[in-house]
Amino acid sequence: MTRWGLLGTLLLTGVGWAQGTPPPGYLPSPPPDPYGPPAPPPQPVYVQPSSGPPAYTPPPPPPSRGAIELGGFVGWTVSTDASTFNGNVIIDGAVDYGGTIDYFIRPGYAVELLYAYVPTQARFSSFVPGVPSSDSAGFGLHWIQIGGHVSRPYGRIEPFGALTAGMVIIHPSAVRFQDGSTYSADDTVRFAFTAGLGFKVWITENVGLRFEARALVPVFFSGGGFWVGTGGASVGLSGGIPFAQFDFTGGISVRF
Repeated sequence: MTRWGLLGTLLLTGVGWAQGTPPPGYLPSPPPDPYGPPAPPPQPVYVQPSSGPPAYTPPPPPPSRGAIELGGFVGWTVSTDASTFNGNVIIDGAVDYGGTIDYFIRPGYAVELLYAYVPTQARFSSFVPGVPSSDSAGFGLHWIQIGGHVSRPYGRIEPFGALTAGMVIIHPSAVRFQDGSTYSADDTVRFAFTAGLGFKVWITENVGLRFEARALVPVFFSGGGFWVGTGGASVGLSGGIPFAQFDFTGGISVRF
């Protein structure tokens, strides 16, 4: 009897434990994550090497400046002496001023019209006995030229060169010699040429500063001849360069 009672008690205990204990491998679900599911780890990115030529960024185009350029300048001019049979004509240094008009037929190449005025003084210094020297007198020169202008821009700096040909109008005042006599000379027109080098500094796309050194050279023709023979015809001229002037100027240039 005792044995059957003990077996019944064990049976009832096992049934109760089975009803209150979860089966093996069962776990309760965790509470939901308030921040959502975790993000997946980043995947590695593999860049395939390119077999083509390397890419590069082209340089920016040059500024689109206009085809007409106007300039004004002022500076200082020095002159060589003019030699004569009886002495030298000494030409003083002086301020000069003028302007330029450039028409660009294509980028970097222009036709230039130049005008420069040099209001200076000159005097005659004699080295021959009996020929008197003179006092200083007014000696104005009007240079009117046309030629070519070549430039190459490097950013805001633009070096240039110019070569022109044309005429110079020499306007002397009345000359008073040291013996009391006076001499009034007429205006003279001579062939002349100029050559200059300089550079421009562009402050904006169309406004810049111009700095230049230029040689101004008149040419004097003292004689000529015309010959005809069995071998054909020819023309001969004789003359020279009486003096030369050199000006150093600064000014402003505007392109439209």
